[in-house]
Amino acid sequence: MFSKNATAFNIFFTIIIAVFIISLSVSLYYREGKDLKVGLFGIEQVLHKGSPYDNPTDPNRPLFRYAPGFTILQFPFLLISRETSPFKFEHIMPSVFVWFLAEIAVLLASAFILLKLMPSASKETSIRNLKLSLLISLPLLGYELANGQNKLIALFFMLLAIFLFENNRFFLSSFFFCWALTVYIPLAVFIFYFLLKSKGKYTLSFIVGAVVVFVILPSLVFGFAYNLHLLKEWFAHCIKPFLIPTSYVSYIDLRNSSQSLPSAIGRMFVSGKSGHFSYFISPLIIHAVIRVFALVMLMVSCFAVWRSSKNACRSLGYPVFLSLALLLPQYCIFYTWSWLFVFYFAALNCAYFPQTTLFQKRILFITIFILFISSFTIDIGLFNKLSLMCWGTVIGWLGMVTVLIMPPASD
Repeated sequence: MFSKNATAFNIFFTIIIAVFIISLSVSLYYREGKDLKVGLFGIEQVLHKGSPYDNPTDPNRPLFRYAPGFTILQFPFLLISRETSPFKFEHIMPSVFVWFLAEIAVLLASAFILLKLMPSASKETSIRNLKLSLLISLPLLGYELANGQNKLIALFFMLLAIFLFENNRFFLSSFFFCWALTVYIPLAVFIFYFLLKSKGKYTLSFIVGAVVVFVILPSLVFGFAYNLHLLKEWFAHCIKPFLIPTSYVSYIDLRNSSQSLPSAIGRMFVSGKSGHFSYFISPLIIHAVIRVFALVMLMVSCFAVWRSSKNACRSLGYPVFLSLALLLPQYCIFYTWSWLFVFYFAALNCAYFPQTTLFQKRILFITIFILFISSFTIDIGLFNKLSLMCWGTVIGWLGMVTVLIMPPASD
């Protein structure tokens, strides 16, 4: 009976994935790489020794937010595409489809890493859990892929860095970790995970990796002076407004598509548009609430990972820190939640361990349910305004942290 059920599930999985990829291919044709154009714009700017962080359509809001080295990663995908005006390209479709294939490839590679990285009750259970996790993540994966985004690239580098770290390959881990940061800098929160788990031994490797990825390699391509200029521009336009904001005006982003904590809390106490905000309470208090909330989440996450060193469910620490990378940035748009398949996979694997208590199982399944339901609200404007995905992720984070802190039955 089990064999028949497994065969039926595999057939169902194959059909759904085939339909998903075909549908996406059609969507790609009509959307023409909406977000891929931002990366290609950055490449064109670098080729002409300009600044990719200057947005000609809105000087106050850079669209290219990646470290200079990211243009090296994406340059091969420029192909025959050529910019005719800001964010408009001719002959872009080859780039769109090749980028799509690259993202599919890194998604498959990420799935393979997860099978190696996260323990499970059995190989069959692990494969089933992974397929189920991918299936229930398809809407968000589709959103990421259809827009030509790059967050699956960042996730792949991050998972590879974690896998190498867990196998004590610290330098290689730091190298890929830093490449992940060139794509999505909020993943920097994982430095706390690495330092905590290695008892500080990761520090030197990270410094060397950062110098190689952010300074040496780009300087070999761009020249040292121009790369230094780009790094300064990146810091001024993309890093400083969040870390050292001159005012809350430069820190808040109220777009409903952003479901990070600063956006969610901002929507509770602020109205209007950038430069014309109305505050229901002091901006300083709003800022303090967000920073305290973020600090508490980080401290609790570190404690949970430290507490779980002998816990069979310790791989929940990965989605816990991925949650921070989603929730703590200045803004974070829907497509980054395509990472949810990692959350589901870790939770499902943990739920089927013999050591996991009934209470922990219930927490994990409730966590999966809440994340799943909240992820299906992205097309409902009211729910976005209420930040349902953000608060669903906070609840999911809390559930995983609780399971990590609680000792399993065998303890």
